[in-house]
Formats: sequence, structure tokens, C-alpha cells
Amino acid sequence: MSQGNKKPGDETVRVPPGLTPKKTATSPGAPAAKDKPASPTDSYIAKAGKNLFVEEVATGSHHVRGSGSSAAMAPEVSQGRWRDRVVAPRMVMTKEEMVGGLESSLRVVLSDVNHVRVAFEELRRGWLPTLRQVIEQAGGDGLDAWLLAALRPPARPAMDPLFPSLVTDFARIRAAKELAGFEEEALKLVGTVQKVLGFDAPRKLSFKVLEKELEGKLEVDELFLMAVSEDGELTRRLKEIGGTMENLREQIRKTPGKQPTGIFSNFVRLKAEVRVLDAELKRRTAPKP
Repeated sequence: MSQGNKKPGDETVRVPPGLTPKKTATSPGAPAAKDKPASPTDSYIAKAGKNLFVEEVATGSHHVRGSGSSAAMAPEVSQGRWRDRVVAPRMVMTKEEMVGGLESSLRVVLSDVNHVRVAFEELRRGWLPTLRQVIEQAGGDGLDAWLLAALRPPARPAMDPLFPSLVTDFARIRAAKELAGFEEEALKLVGTVQKVLGFDAPRKLSFKVLEKELEGKLEVDELFLMAVSEDGELTRRLKEIGGTMENLREQIRKTPGKQPTGIFSNFVRLKAEVRVLDAELKRRTAPKP
């Protein structure tokens, strides 16, 4: 990305949609997960004014590197008019690396926790960077179809099965009542990935709707996380963003006629997220035809 395409002072803070980490023991008697560093209430303004990819260090969402594809670089979403963010390039993972990464993350989670709800949250977090690469390499029109169904209904079903299949698989993993069933459903998702990646020529993800409707403000992993989150998680995120946007509005008002470093870009990015969150919640509650 050339410096000429980057707006002066644009240092947008980018994180996966917060669905802010909460206590993982969600039912009486459920064991707590291993100690982790505390997260700020709202990570977008954790350290305002600095270009911090909060949580990306932990998740590796922009730094997944494949050993077998040294020359190939993963695509970045923000290729629209504004080119808001500068991110570290990611190497493309091979099919074997993606499948192996999913299996390895599952083994780690199963050896580390003994409660299904905790296991789900840990697995979703651990899988997200790898699944982003899977979707980018074989998602076809799946993300386009999901976004259009929410933002501009009605929309046709996706021709490419990966994105909707992953959303369905996640719902089944979440619904598991005990760890044996949890593992079984998780392995089915890995099987879905193996099947789609095994096609002779899987279609790479289309960014058409993401660029046209959202101008590349959001990333593939952010949107996928919305798609596989519960209604309550999306609602909590909307409330969190509301408070953050009010803080940003106040900071913008204090400097009339001048764009504060990064603040306006953060505001616009959050506005795009609010649009998708609200539309997805309405899509889920709309009467079925």
C-alpha cells in the first residue's frame, strides 16, 4: 500500500468485533478458564491516538504465515476508495496448514478446558485467524450473499457453500451439551473445510459487496464473527459501540474544523459495524416467507 493513498493522520484502531471478553464460566459450577490478561471495557479506545491493533497480537489475525507459500500474500479487504488501514501482510496458508491448524487448535482446547461453553469460546477465538484464510481462499460469493441478506433483503442464496456451512456448523458446536459431542461437531466443521478446499478449483472470496456497501471498513474475520455470534452478543456489542461513538463525537466537537488524528476514521469504522450488527439482528427476527 503506497503512502500516497493513505489519508494524513489516519491511524484507525482495528480489532475484531469486541463482543467484549467476559467471564467464561457462564453456569454454576463451571470452572474458570486459565488466567488471561484483562481486556479493556472497550478496546477501540484503550489507548486513543496510537495505531494499536488491539487483540491482533493475541489472535494473530494479520500475521498467520504459511511455510509452504513464501511468495503468496493474503488479500486485505480494505482496497476501496479510502484505504483506511495499513496492516502487516499475511502469508497465504496451504490447505494442509489450514486443516492442521484447525485440528491443532481443537486439541489444545480439549486438553485445556472441561466445560463446553468455555471450550466453545476458546475454540472460536483460536480458529478465527485460520478460518479467515479458509474463507478468503474458498468462500466464493458466500460473504456477499450473507451481507446482502442483511443489508438489502431479499437476497439470493449463496452459490458457494462454505460460508453458510461454517455458520451452520458453528451453531451445532455451540449447541453441544458435553465435550464428546462438542468434539464430534467441531470435527465435522474441519471436514467441511477439507471438502471445500478439496474441490478442483474452489472460488476465492468475493469482496464485491463488502467494498460497495461498507467501503472496506470491516474485515472478513470481523464479519464472520458477527455471523456466528448469538443475538445477545450482537446486542451487547451494539450497546458498547454506542458509548464509544458518543465519546468520539465529543472529541470531534472539541476540535471544530480540524480532523483529530485517527478519531474520525474510528468513528466511521464503528458506524459501518453498527450498520451490519443492526441489519443482522433484524434479519434474524424478520418473519420467514
